Amino acid sequence: MSDLQIEKIQWFHRITLNDGRVTQGIVDIAQHETRYLFDRLDFTGKSVLDIGCWDGYFSFMAEQRGASRVLSLDDPEFRWGGMDGYNFLHQHFQSQAEWRKGSVYALPDERFDIVLCYGVLYHLGDPLTAMINCFHASLSEVLFEGLIYQSKNPTLFLFAPKEFHNDPTNVYSLSTAYLEKVATICGFELVETKMPRYAATPLRRFFRRVKPGYDRATMRFRRVKETTPGYAASCFLLAPKALTS
Repeated sequence: MSDLQIEKIQWFHRITLNDGRVTQGIVDIAQHETRYLFDRLDFTGKSVLDIGCWDGYFSFMAEQRGASRVLSLDDPEFRWGGMDGYNFLHQHFQSQAEWRKGSVYALPDERFDIVLCYGVLYHLGDPLTAMINCFHASLSEVLFEGLIYQSKNPTLFLFAPKEFHNDPTNVYSLSTAYLEKVATICGFELVETKMPRYAATPLRRFFRRVKPGYDRATMRFRRVKETTPGYAASCFLLAPKALTS
């Protein structure tokens, strides 16, 4: 594909191609893998579910780093950009990853060693169900990235439409304690948390006087036992997926 054709694709991820060219995306994701704790993962022989994959950077890199199966999940109808980027990279990298149209509220009937849920939770009206589904889908590890602020209280910070970055798709910012509590009731423990440099210490956050919505973080969890939250089905707008092997 020519440079002109590649430039016509509405890229989100800036990705280096095999021939050295770089896609014109918004986020130079390869330079910031550490923010996503992606560089901390061992993909060798693992199955991976990439929820909200967009152009597929994490899907293709997981595959290139030894993942035995990768399922890329997204729904282009709920975002700009379409499938052009993913389809081009799939062919360019001669990938065996599988793309599937889907939702975090209706995950595939299988379980994966590693579940990636980057940049998704804060766009959802029901993040609890989404998180439970992610934990249920994982045999070993789950990683969440998004609008996450440090707090000892398990709270959500609600945005009005367009309140944050003038984006009507931003709904909630979540506290670190909220994610940890949901993880615990799903049988997971916190492995590590990565916050941006500007918010990397409590002292920095204190002097910045940040609002809860203005910090991002990645949190990595590991399964320690098989368990299902005991909420009644009536508690959910969308019922969580059942825990199946």
